[in-house]
This record gives sequence, C-alpha cells and structure tokens, in this order.
Amino acid sequence: MENEGKVNILLVDDRPENLLALEAIIEREEYHLIKAQSGEEALKHLLKYDFAVILLDVQMPGMDGFSTAKIIKAREKTKNIPILFITANNMDSEHIFMGYSVGAIDYILKPFDPMILKSKVERFVEMYRLRQQLQAQTNALEEKNKVIEHMAFHDGLTGLPNRRMLNEQLVTNIHRAKAANKSLGILFIDLDRFKYVNDSLGHLMGDRILIEVSKRLSSIVREGDFVARAGGDEFIILLPNTDREGSLEVAENILHAFKAPFLINQYEFYITTSIGLAVFPYDGDDSNTIIKNADAALYRAKEQGKNKYKVFHTGMNIQSYRTFLMQNDLRKAIARNEFSLVYQPRVHIESGKVMSAEALLRWNHPEWGPVSPEEFIPIAEEMGLILEIDEWVLKSVCEQINRWKELGLPSMRIAINFSAQHFVQRNFIDQIQTILHDARIAPELIEIEITETAILGNEAIVSQTLTQIRQMGIMISLDDYGTGYSSLTYLKKFPFDTIKIDHSFIQDLASNENNSRVIVESIIWLARQLNMKVIAEGVERLDQLKLLTEFQCNEVQGYIYSKPLKPEDFIKFLSAYGEQRAAEQPKTNAAVEHTSKPKPDVEIGVNKDILKHAINQIKIENSLSNRELDVFRLIVDGLSNKEISEHLVISEHTVKNHITNILSKLNVSDRVHAIALVYETCIHQESIKN
Repeated sequence: MENEGKVNILLVDDRPENLLALEAIIEREEYHLIKAQSGEEALKHLLKYDFAVILLDVQMPGMDGFSTAKIIKAREKTKNIPILFITANNMDSEHIFMGYSVGAIDYILKPFDPMILKSKVERFVEMYRLRQQLQAQTNALEEKNKVIEHMAFHDGLTGLPNRRMLNEQLVTNIHRAKAANKSLGILFIDLDRFKYVNDSLGHLMGDRILIEVSKRLSSIVREGDFVARAGGDEFIILLPNTDREGSLEVAENILHAFKAPFLINQYEFYITTSIGLAVFPYDGDDSNTIIKNADAALYRAKEQGKNKYKVFHTGMNIQSYRTFLMQNDLRKAIARNEFSLVYQPRVHIESGKVMSAEALLRWNHPEWGPVSPEEFIPIAEEMGLILEIDEWVLKSVCEQINRWKELGLPSMRIAINFSAQHFVQRNFIDQIQTILHDARIAPELIEIEITETAILGNEAIVSQTLTQIRQMGIMISLDDYGTGYSSLTYLKKFPFDTIKIDHSFIQDLASNENNSRVIVESIIWLARQLNMKVIAEGVERLDQLKLLTEFQCNEVQGYIYSKPLKPEDFIKFLSAYGEQRAAEQPKTNAAVEHTSKPKPDVEIGVNKDILKHAINQIKIENSLSNRELDVFRLIVDGLSNKEISEHLVISEHTVKNHITNILSKLNVSDRVHAIALVYETCIHQESIKN
C-alpha cells in the first residue's frame, strides 16, 4: 500500500551496479522503481504492474534486450509501454536499427549522462500521467454516456424502457418475425380510472403505484418478452414468437394478476387495467399500423366497460373483416378506375323543369360488385382517403359537364357532397380554383353540399372557407337539415343558398308521423324568410309532392322523378322528360305509384342468407360436428372465447379445444383466417348467384 499512487518504472540490467546507478539518478518520491536482472524476470514484473517506462539493457546473457522488447511489444497489455534501450557507445548502426524495429523509443548510451537520463525519464512519466488523465476522463465520459443513453431509452420513474426504445425494439422484432416467418404479439395496456388516484391522493402516490405496476407487469411476462412504459399510465408489451392464442393467455394472466391489491404504505389499492391486443402480421405489417390497431382495440376495451381485453380482429366478425379488406382495396380504387358517378335530377316544382342534379359516388368492386356509399364513405373518411376521392369527384363532374356541353345539352348546376375534412384544409380553396380553371368550368355550375356535422367544432374556419367559396360564385347547400342540431345560428352565420330537407321527414309527411308536416312547413317558411331555397330529398309519392307544393317548396329530388342515373341514362331521361313534361307530368311517371321507398341500388354488407349457406358449406366440406358448427358460427359473429363459453354454457377450456379442432380441420392458423375462408366462400356463392 506504501507505493499506492506512485508511478512504476522498470529497470532491467544483468549487472547490479548498473541497476544501483540507474536508481540513484532517477529516484524520486513519486516513483516506484522495480529492478530486474534478466529478461525473464522483467516479463514476470510486467504481468503484475503497469509501467510508465522501461529502461532495458540490450546486452544481457540469456534473453537479451531485443528479445525481451519483442515479447513486450507482442503482448496486448504491454505493447504501448515506452522502452528506453541502454547500450554501449560502440553499438553499430545495424543493432540500433534492430532496436527501433522491435519497438524501442530511444537509446541511452553508456556511460550515460545523468541529466539526459533523468530528463528523458521525466518526459515519459509526464506522458504516462497525461495518458492516465485522458483515460480517466474517457472512462468518466463513457460512464456519463451510459447514464445519458440509459436516460434516453428508459423511463425515469419506473426504469422500464421508454417509447423511444420501444419503437426501436418493435421495428427490430418485426424484421426478425418477417425473416423467421413468425408472429409477434403486442399488448397495449392502460390503467383504468388512474386519473382519480392522482386527483385524490396526489401525483406522488400515483408515481408509487406506477412503479409497483411496472414491477408486477415485469414479473408476469415470460423471458424474452419486452415491457415498456409508453407514457402516463400506458404500458406496451411485445411478445416475440407469439400467436393470437398465446397473446390472449398473457393478457388473461395480466388481468388475473391485477386482481391482487397493490399495498403502498397504509393504503390498499385495487387497480384494474384494459388491454388492447394486436398480432403481427395479421393486424398490420409495420410498426405504426400494428401499434395503431392495438390502440384501437384498447379503446374498444375501455368503451365496453374496462377491466377486460379486446383483440383488434377478434371481435372481428364477417362484416368487420369485409371492412378490413375494404381499407386495403379503397387505396387502389381510383388507380383501378373502379369509381363512377351517377346523377339524380332535381325538379323545380313550379316550372316542372330539371334545374340541377346531384352527383353521387358509386364503387364497383372487382370481386364484390357494387358497394354502398354508406359502407365505404365512412371508412374512406377514417383513413383520410376521402380528400383524394372528393378531388376525383370534382374533376369527374367538370369533365362530365364539358361532355354534355359538347353534345349540345344546356348547362346545368351539379351538386357535390364534400367531406367535413376539406373545410379545415389550408389549400382547399386553391384546389377548387385550380380544378375549375383547368377544366374551364364556370363556378356557377357547381354546388357544394355540407352537413351540420362538418361545421361542429370548427365554426370559425368553416365560415371563412364557405365565404370564400361563395365569393367564387359556387352555390352552397346545407345538407340533411333537421337530422342534426338544426341550429338557427348556422342559418344566420353561414352563407347558405339552399337548405335540403332530409328524406326521413319526407317519408312521414303524408301520415304526419312525429309532426313531420309541421317541421317541414316550418323549415320551408324559415328558409323563405332568409331568402334561401329549399330542396326536399327522397320524394317518392304524389301525396308527398302535393304537400310540398302547398308548402311552396322550391325543388324536389327522389324516385318520384328518377333514381340516380348513369351519365348516358341521364341524357335519355332529360330527353324523355322534356317531351312529356306537362302540368300533370308526375302522374304519368311510374315512380309516382310507389307506395314505399324502393330498395337501395346497393346492398350494404354481407347477405345473411349467403353467409348462412357459406358456413353450412364449410361445415360439410370440413366435417365439422354440430357443436363445432355452433362454436364456428359464434367465431364468425366475432365473439371471444369467454363470450362463446357463456353463450353455449360450456367451459372456456372446452371452447379452446373446439377452436383448435376447427382451425385444424379448416387448415388455417387462427380465427381471422377462418373468417377469411368464410368470406371467400360468400364471394364465390355471390358470383354464382349473379
């Protein structure tokens, strides 16, 4: 211990008197001089000590200085120690060169000058100390970097990996799963009503609970699983090489573990949790999609009462599977030219003239055939595709107006429905102006319809946008008036030209059910006082038309005159209508005699009869037992294992066994694939039927 903190210097010479002379010249209080009388002895000391410099005699019996230096420089631990060769004055240049080649830093010639020797040793000691300082600084920096890196990738409260590290791990695990053709489970966990803990007991107690929750989650998961705190009271668990059934077991274990209270100080907390579950690659093939879908499943678990788990695709039933497929196919629909427009005429009651028409979007899916707008428009809005679709609609309407003009038809105003998302877009006005300019269409030939829901929450910006649109010369209609808030403030504040009365009021007009006559008459009177026109939608019968005429409604739209028509059929309608238009015209139109609303042009969703037939066909083809058929039907309906158990009054273990047998017989990997098989069978039967 007496030499602790001193600098070690090795003196190597076979003659004791030379070692004493060297010691006498360079000795200092801060030096620890170690002497060796042979190369072998020197090498032993090098195993024990770290030296600042080695003073090595060249000419020694046995292992000489050159051989010793060669071994020193060959060792990883000692290769950077400077060597000062001590040699006689008569050493030839060849030997001097050899010394440098084996790693000598310098030579000291005998008899050596004490001042020169002392000075050289001091310089090497200084260099050694500088190296030590640099190494210490480097080590300290590395430690700090480790701390900084840990802070960057870990949550400061719980010590769990944070969202940043989670994102990296998720991408890495997805790459591994793809390469190995394996699945990856993701659990999105949120503590129920945790806000009340913070509000009632304070954030300090809330933090203590989060720490205990993180410990419990880490103890539940399996080796190789990854637990992260995403922020607040949200945690995410990655389950490598885990399919849907395996992920469900982990989720059930978590819910079971949270039944035990958390004991903190004198408090006993019962905390429940909601879990959203998604599985790669079935519920998304990239990190953003899979997290988004797990979050969506979590939201559903919260919405349905908390303290439960929900799976992104189970709860998937046959209709939600169709929606899932629709999301993918919608992205390609424009490029594949699957969209088309139909036009429904709007007739001025007093003159009997067709004054305008509404353009309605249709989607003809290559496999499913026509898809109802009521089915695909909400999905397009949710995905953000509606902006691109609406732009296509406006361009197509402009092209159609020009085609009709080339055929010599009179110009007619066309109404277009725009999604609420447009009216908060910065470039919406510029986009409209560009399209109209490029198509050389007068703004007066375009009418934009907006619903009350598009206004809610964005009154200021929507008002500004509508004012700019109106200043361009484009007409603006308030669509579906009466079904929302029916706010009089909107009629006063926004530049509407027309109010459209929803068809639900027109249906009940003749029977006066739910006071429809009073409501419709009041809307028409109010609009007239505000210098606005009124269009009644969904007019199907003559008695409805008569009442609307009495109420002085301006225009009507509906099956009493025509269903929505393809462009070529719309031309035929105008021609035929023009020839027979007279005061009693509606009486001669076959559509007037309809006593009930016609069936929609497009059926929404999967036909129930076809679905039932498809399930029975799969039962026969795959030899499902009657009980397996019962379970299979409930899988297709989107019920979870627990719900199937309760519905059929059997244990969950029995349900699991039935599902395993069903999946094996159908030769599919999970219930989503089973639903896909049913859906494909439905599509095949639909095509045979058509």
